[in-house]
Amino acid sequence: MAQQRQTSRQQQASRQQQRSEEEGRLRSAERNKDWADNAAHARTADDPRAVAPKDATGHPSTGERFT
Repeated sequence: MAQQRQTSRQQQASRQQQRSEEEGRLRSAERNKDWADNAAHARTADDPRAVAPKDATGHPSTGERFT
């Protein structure tokens, strides 16, 4: 009987760990969205989400400027 309880507790802990790992992956995916994800969801070419980000001079940019 005690062995069954221990096995049950281990299964519950395993399920809880799997759930928390899945939640972590979902949060990470949400944080890692970038402009390309937005562009993929844009409906028309005029949608501002369909355009690559621009730097201060108006040129397409892929990140921070190196100085």
